[in-house]
Amino acid sequence: MTPNRNSILWLLIVIFFVGTSYYAGRKYLHERSERIRITESFSAANQELVYYKAENGMLVARNQVLELRSRELRNIYPEILQEIRNLKIKPNRVESFTETVVETEKQITTVLRDSIIHDTIQARVFDYADEFYNVSGIAIGDTQQVYIHSTDSLIQVVYKGKRRKPWLWIFSSRNLEQAIACKNPNAIVKYSRHIEISKP
Repeated sequence: MTPNRNSILWLLIVIFFVGTSYYAGRKYLHERSERIRITESFSAANQELVYYKAENGMLVARNQVLELRSRELRNIYPEILQEIRNLKIKPNRVESFTETVVETEKQITTVLRDSIIHDTIQARVFDYADEFYNVSGIAIGDTQQVYIHSTDSLIQVVYKGKRRKPWLWIFSSRNLEQAIACKNPNAIVKYSRHIEISKP
């Protein structure tokens, strides 16, 4: 073999090993970042809500956003896909899914008033209204009818929150977090799950 052919052969071997190392390195980094993403998503799924007061005194619940691929969502949360299909939406078109449970509790005290219906039927009535509730009722003999109407506004914001590795400062990416607040002061967010869905 001539020295020239030897050099070409060595060059090809070096290129092969550099290319293989580069491909293996990229694959390793990709799988590592995927493993970290899945681990963080599962820890976010088991995380409890954190409550804090907004500037106007409104109670806000905060949690971390799950980041899943379509196939992961299909395998882990098939009931969510069923909910999406129930809304007549194709799952592959969904970009995010939010589910929030709100609990409202209020004690109402009001005065019963005597009233006459149709000029002959004696009844007792009451009513109560504020910014969020409208309650009225009537008692005729041993029968009571109560009408309740409640309104509320649910505010949800997804944003880039705390850094994943604060000690890396600006070189660390931020977690996606969700803040949820009810304008009704008697309502409390008991559970919330927000999933960002990316294609496989």
